[in-house]
Amino acid sequence: MTYNLLDEDWIPVLYHSGAWQRVGIRRALEEAGQIRQIAASNPMDNVALLRFLLAVLMWCKPDAKTALPAPDASADGIPKEWLGKLDGHEAAFELLGDGGRFFQDRGTPNNARPIGDLLVEFPTDTKIAHFRHVRDEEYGLCPACCALGIIRFCAFANAYGRGKYTAAVNGPTPAYALGQGRNLLKTLLLHLPQDAAFKREPPWKNGAAPAEDDLDLATVFAWRSRRLWLRDPGDMGLCAHCGDSQSLIREIAFSGNWEPPFATGRQQKRFWDQDPHLLIVETSKGTEEDEEQDDEAVEDARAQPGRRGKANQKTTLGFPSPGSKVAVHSKFWRQALAARPDSGPMIVAGPAANKGLYQDAAAIRLGAIGEAPEVLGLVETATGQLNEILRRSTPNPERKHPERSSALDANSPDLERRLRKCLMSAPGELATLEGLRETLQPVAERVVEATTPGSALRRRAAAGCARSGLDVALRKATTPPEANAATDAADVSQAAAPKPKARRGKKGG
Repeated sequence: MTYNLLDEDWIPVLYHSGAWQRVGIRRALEEAGQIRQIAASNPMDNVALLRFLLAVLMWCKPDAKTALPAPDASADGIPKEWLGKLDGHEAAFELLGDGGRFFQDRGTPNNARPIGDLLVEFPTDTKIAHFRHVRDEEYGLCPACCALGIIRFCAFANAYGRGKYTAAVNGPTPAYALGQGRNLLKTLLLHLPQDAAFKREPPWKNGAAPAEDDLDLATVFAWRSRRLWLRDPGDMGLCAHCGDSQSLIREIAFSGNWEPPFATGRQQKRFWDQDPHLLIVETSKGTEEDEEQDDEAVEDARAQPGRRGKANQKTTLGFPSPGSKVAVHSKFWRQALAARPDSGPMIVAGPAANKGLYQDAAAIRLGAIGEAPEVLGLVETATGQLNEILRRSTPNPERKHPERSSALDANSPDLERRLRKCLMSAPGELATLEGLRETLQPVAERVVEATTPGSALRRRAAAGCARSGLDVALRKATTPPEANAATDAADVSQAAAPKPKARRGKKGG
């Protein structure tokens, strides 16, 4: 049995007509103007497939970005003459058969692993459903879903098994941000470089691991994280992933493959800093996530840059662990918005993991916004003081008052919803005292109302104290630094000035 990825239907897409279907590589490119988007059920697949198609297109037409005539907005897809290189290399995209195979190595150790190793949704090894191995030999995957799993490893692969398996080129848990056009053609052209420089044959032609000096976009986009060999398809059955009736593949030889060729410290996550789709942020030295570190502590460190350590270092932004605090999940969109490479609309997608164990796949859509950096910095300053303001509104402000923190955490989804709505519709409002007060004050009042014991009078007093503290903090945040310096100097002068002695009245009279 043969299965060529150029022409067989395996890439899930959504057409502008509303029709969902699978297509091959050639058709996906030639009809890219008619296709709205890649439409896999797992958002990690949408990222990996788009990056893979970009690698193929760059290989076929390195100057596609500047070639004349370029496809216009009404074009059906990539011109066929641009894809002529595919005609002479069909064998490189053959998934099955007796000859060479796509992204496979016949010399892979024969360890007969269940086919579920290809997709994190199935229970094998250290996956989230680790203990459900009773069906390992009862299910199989169709060739299309096997191809989907192989391409997913290009962008997302976790390292486990004490070195047996290797992470992807940008580490195990990166989030990727990809700008979105109104169709697949516009999206592809949006991400093409001006001139795709190739330093080596692409991964579907060259199975040797690259050195750091050999890295180029196509190699990184089609990274071979796993060394594998698919067993030949057997009897007909229903694919455990998509449900189609096909000849099923039930076993795979499977191990680690290319290691990221970077020399980094033990706690520095490995990544290629020239990857245009990464979200890169700064974090304090000593807080970076590694295989043994608790993810929630990492999220806290990312949320408070500079909290620990002396020197900041760059790392990739990833989705928080499913077990992280509600507030960490709720404000991830702000972190992604601040780190994204441009201001256009985009989708951010990636795995949510705990210590490298994939537990979920997540995606968020970010709209276009031009004032994000300035406004987001102001919002971060204002929201970062909420916990302290709420603690100070209690009768005993020197205590930690975890009930205030817990209530604020529970209210963070509503707070972030308010912030996001305002930022996407009228970002300028969040740069004003009134706009910030209107957004933050209802949340602060709700927290005080829920956590202040005693009478209504005490709750009213606590709410007033919280409003007053919030107002002071917001005024300072929205006032120019020189004005704040003048105000602080005036306060110091007033405090240092000698107070007149009170005159004592005479006795009697």
